[in-house]
Amino acid sequence: MTTLKKKLAKVMKIEDERECSSAFEKFCRENFESMPLPGENPTFDRAMWNASKHTKLSSRDEAILNRVTGKMLGEAVTATEKAVLKLKDLVGTTRDAAIAAWQDMLLGMEWRPMVPAGAMRGVSSQLVSLGTFEKETDETKIQVNLGWLVDKNQLRLLLQAKDTTDNGMPDVEVRIVENERGVVFSRKTNLDGAVVAPQVAVGPGEYQIQVLWLDKVIETPYFKI
Repeated sequence: MTTLKKKLAKVMKIEDERECSSAFEKFCRENFESMPLPGENPTFDRAMWNASKHTKLSSRDEAILNRVTGKMLGEAVTATEKAVLKLKDLVGTTRDAAIAAWQDMLLGMEWRPMVPAGAMRGVSSQLVSLGTFEKETDETKIQVNLGWLVDKNQLRLLLQAKDTTDNGMPDVEVRIVENERGVVFSRKTNLDGAVVAPQVAVGPGEYQIQVLWLDKVIETPYFKI
């Protein structure tokens, strides 16, 4: 450690900031097996901070940073601050405005609306459709059709997961998550890459659909029942 301190002190004496940053990167590459943990060495922490101001992240590192910080920020947002669609607005006088808001929320989370939301009358229960929407990510295409059976307080969920060659992807997990209670429904796609759940019992609360496979997770906007 004494040798490392001397090397680091030599790097820190370089007056040119960019040259110092470059020398610090070389120091890290050559001594990566002996790097101190954050907080163990104030000099190293200061050098790391200074170097970060003159170092451009790779596109891969940038994507990792954005994903991690985005998740941290998402976890810090309270339920009252989230954009949440009230499903009852889809059957009231504000129906058109609610549909437009839902479409905007989908687009904001990079879902592509295919069939717009609307209201339909079923045989014994009114079905409010949140439409069909699709998202492509990491060579995977996820298509969701979502509806709300008003009189029975049930969700109807149809989902299809496909790869780039349009083959169904099995074992993709689909969850319906309530903001306070957590997972209220979970199922994996069958061999055809599909999940058919026509009657998922739900109660009052804020919900979203989560789709998980490998280390990937995508989510729909929140909607309130």
